[in-house]
Order: sequence, then C-alpha cells, then structure tokens
Amino acid sequence: MFEIKARDGLARIGILKTGHGSINTPALLPVINPHFMIIKPKEMLSMGAEAIITNAYIIYKDENLREKALKKGLHSLLSFNKPIMTDSGSFQMYVYGKRDIDADEIVSFQNAIRSDIGTILDVFSSDASYEEAKEQVKKTIERARNAMKFKGKMLLATTVQGGIYEDLRSKAAKELAKLNADVYPIGGVVPLMESQRFFELAKVIVASKKNLLPSKPVHLFGAGHPMIFPLAALLGCDLFDSSSYIKYAKDDRLIFPDGTYKLNMLEELPCSCPVCSKYDVDELKEMEKNERTKAIAHHNLWQSFNEIKKVKQAIKDGSLWELVERKATTHPALMEAMEVLKKNKKWLEKWENISKKRAFMYVSRYSIHRPIIYRLHKRIMERYTPYFDKTIVVEEKGKPYSRDEKLKKLRANVIVKASIGAIPIELDEIYPVAQSVFPRFTDGDTRRYANRIFKKFLENLITRQNEMEYDLRKIRSIADYQFGKGASQALFNGKIRIVKSKATGKIRNVYCNGRHIVSMRASDGFFTLKAAGAKALHAFFTPPKMRVVIARDAIPFIREGRNVFAKFVLDCDDELRPYDEALIVSEDDELIAVGQTIMMNRQEMLSFERGVAVKTRESIS
Repeated sequence: MFEIKARDGLARIGILKTGHGSINTPALLPVINPHFMIIKPKEMLSMGAEAIITNAYIIYKDENLREKALKKGLHSLLSFNKPIMTDSGSFQMYVYGKRDIDADEIVSFQNAIRSDIGTILDVFSSDASYEEAKEQVKKTIERARNAMKFKGKMLLATTVQGGIYEDLRSKAAKELAKLNADVYPIGGVVPLMESQRFFELAKVIVASKKNLLPSKPVHLFGAGHPMIFPLAALLGCDLFDSSSYIKYAKDDRLIFPDGTYKLNMLEELPCSCPVCSKYDVDELKEMEKNERTKAIAHHNLWQSFNEIKKVKQAIKDGSLWELVERKATTHPALMEAMEVLKKNKKWLEKWENISKKRAFMYVSRYSIHRPIIYRLHKRIMERYTPYFDKTIVVEEKGKPYSRDEKLKKLRANVIVKASIGAIPIELDEIYPVAQSVFPRFTDGDTRRYANRIFKKFLENLITRQNEMEYDLRKIRSIADYQFGKGASQALFNGKIRIVKSKATGKIRNVYCNGRHIVSMRASDGFFTLKAAGAKALHAFFTPPKMRVVIARDAIPFIREGRNVFAKFVLDCDDELRPYDEALIVSEDDELIAVGQTIMMNRQEMLSFERGVAVKTRESIS
C-alpha cells in the first residue's frame, strides 16, 4: 500500500508498506550483487538505505545461493532485515542475450525466496525498431498478466516498456494499469541515461506517467546517478536503484551531483562525506586498488543518498522546480529535458499545489513556464473581470503593488506590467504574484513571453463602467480567480463588511449581510471558505463545480467534523487542485461540509485507497 505525505507537483513524499517494513519515498535502492558485496547491506543502513534491490536471476542460476535463499529466505541470505526488491534478470538477458529462464518461473521463485517486491520478466532492447518494440510491449503485457497469478503475498512490479516510442509507452502503461499491480517500474531506460539522452528519457517518463495509476509508486529502473534524481522525482518517479556506485568505483570514477569525475583528473575532493573527510585526493590515489574501490564506492553512495535528501527537502519546501532548473544548468542534456517540462506544463498544472510555503524564485528562462505560472496566466485571462472603461498600464515597482495608494484610487483598470506577466492590481497579493522573486534583468525569452501574455491580455480585456471601491474590487477579483467566474456575485451579493488586520492593514475577514463568508490567508492571499460562503457557492455553481462527492457511509462521520479519506470519494471536480477549497457533497448533491483538498486532485482521489483527500473545516447544518 502506498500513501502520500507531502508533495510538490507530481513529486511526492510517500510511504510504501512492505512485508519487512516501510520505504519512505523518494528512495534509492542500492543494487546488491550477492557474488560481490564490497559494501555489506547492513552497512548501508547507516548511510541512509531503507531498502535494497538484488537480482533474482543471479541467485537462481547459482545452485548454492538458490538453495540458501529457498531454505532460509532472501533476507537471511543477504543479512538484511529491511525491504528487499528483486529484479527478474531482464537486463542480464538483454546484455548477454540469454533466454534460459521461464517468465512465470522467475516470478514464482521471487515469491518463494520471500522477496518483498518482485519484478516480472519484461522484454526490451535499446535499439529496437518500432515494430520490434511493439511486439516487446505485447509480450511484456502478457507476461505481466500471467505473473499476477504467481505473486502470492509479494508486491509485484510490472515494468512499462516501449523503447523511445511515446505511443507504445502510453499503451503499455495504460494496459498494465488495468492489472492494479503494486509498483510500476519504467524500464529499458539505462541506455538513454548512459548516453545522457535526457530529453528522450523525460519524454518516456511523461508518456508512461500520464497513463499509470497515481496511487502506485513509480520506479525508474537503473537510475543511479544523482544528477537525474531531481528531474525524475519532479516527473513523478518515487524509486531509484543504483549499481553505479560500485560500477564507477571499479573504474576510479567519483560521483558528484553534477556529474562523474575520474580520480586522476582531481586535485581536490570537493566533498565532505566521511570518505573525503578522512582522506585527501593524494591518499586516495595511493591506496591499494581494492581498498580504493571500496572507499570510492562509499563516497558514491554517500553522494547519492545526500541528493535524495536534497530532493525530499525540496519537495517539503515546495522548491523542487528551482532545484531542477539549477541542476539543468550543470549539463546541456539536462537543459534539453527542460523543453519536455515546458511542452507539458498544461498537464503538469493538474498536479500543482494552489500555493507553496516558499516564494516563487526565478532561476532560468524556464521559470516562466512552470505550471503555477501557466495557471496564473490562464485564470487571469479567463476569470478576471475589469471594473472601468479605462485601462492604465504601470511598470512594476515594489510589492505588493497596491501599497501605492495613488494606484488604488485611480478610476481605471490598473494593470501592472510585471516580470511574471500582466497582473491586475486587485490580484497583487495572491500566490505567486506577491510571493515571487525576479532579478531586475531577466533573460530575453522570459521578457518576450511575458510581453506576449501582456499583449494577449490587453487584447481580450473587455472594459466596462462600474464604480466600486478598491477593497470590494479586490475581494471580488480574488473570488473569481480562486473559485471561478461568477463566484464573486454569489459570495458578495449584499451589504459587505471587510475586517482588516490592525497590524498590517490587510484584509482578514469578509462578511455579507452579517454572515462570515470568507477569511483571507496572510500566507498566499487566497480565501478560506466559511460555511455561509460554501452554501452560497453550492447554490450558485452547478455540479460538479467545486464538489467532492462522498459515499453515503461516510456522511455521518463528516458531519462530526472528520476528514474525508480517499477511499470514500466517489467523484470530484476535475478542476480541483491540491489544497483547493472544496464543497463536500452527497451523491444527491446535498452540501455536507466545506474543507480543503489535501495533496490530491481528482485522479488521485479516485485512485488512492489510503490518505486524506479533503480536510474538513466546517460541517453544514
């Protein structure tokens, strides 16, 4: 079972439960060769390993290892009492051209040696033609279907294949998703990573991820270099495995976050891991070969685990996009992969939080193409309603823009020409407008894109004459932006009283005809719905707008103020995003409560069996 605990877009902090404990994702599983364990699995625990992966095919082909594993179990064989995943030997068969084991037999064997996560025997080749890859996908899907019969209590990983062909990856993912397996590896990508074809790798991940169940963890097979971890996590990969730590060590190559360096090319060790803190570069070079290999392998693992920690912290902070963009500057091939993110920003927006803990930080020319900026432009274009027949354009100065009292008093639509795009002054405090940091001079691509958005906005702006005070314009504009066009009419149709903070002078609560309708959050400038506001929007918007439909059995608990768990969600508005305000309703559209979606959009609510879908704020009497 898999459950999300935190997220940043498609990237998630999760818990995968197995027979030997839980794996906190994103996680790196070091590859263990039972014939050559230069670093013992037990030793890896102190380095940050929560799970390991070994090769069932190697164990199966060695009579001595096979008998020990069958008799005492895999965990006894490797002296590791934490989760162990097994690979089926597909890669070995690809490399050595052997076809000496049955697909069902290897799955049964993995179950017999008590692997926590077993893997099907998939079929692939790195240089397959389209027709060859198509046949390999067909065969892999057939094997996956059969493997479900032999898995027993073992979690089963069914691998998505399809070569570099996006339509085949999509088809494979779609068919495998129907099996409701436990883990979904994306396989056949090691050749892409070894040749640094990250553009194609990103396309393969996206094509697969779009068609997989969001409630299942995704394993990027063979992804063992830290330079790829941030990008892969951002695209929704939860598990990685690495044999690179030992493979590179044997060749005197040291792994760093930005690449791999030969020891003989280094004059310093720019690292503070235990190995590099103990030895200087000359001492490392003078070591006996086996001792040096072991030391470098330790260094490589430390670097890899440290990068996983960076990714986890970035997810928790909401700054993974910044990390990915910074990482892209370290290698041109990673920069090419950013084009895939840019192309898919509309799809990525579905998974993006409404706001984040940290400010939006400009890093590169791709910053303006992040999904949260795409959403900002789209909603302003579609939902903003002007209030005057005149429009004044002003250059960006200090934030919030409305701090300039003269601008608020103008009887005109004030549009700020900002680095982030065209911003009506009424929306100057919402995320990420007020919470964004751009340099004084941005790159040419960003300026050109912002200018295009600005021009398009002005062309579509239909002006009108409607004398209204600034604060009222502000709350109306935010309501329409946040909940949908027309929401302001439903919420603020009567005598309005606005309560402001005595300390900051900013809006905190809004009442209509004496009823508390919304509160404004200081952190992101958005509204928190109160019961009266929820009733107004429920009456105004037709289903499924803003709705989360729950099962009849859950209604009594939600009325008591309990949270809505994903397994009780029957349907949901497809436009709801993580941390959006939501109307909790019955199948008959009776308003039960109001709350906030927690870490899930519609696809996730309908897919997950565990985890909170909506945090209930107020039940409706």
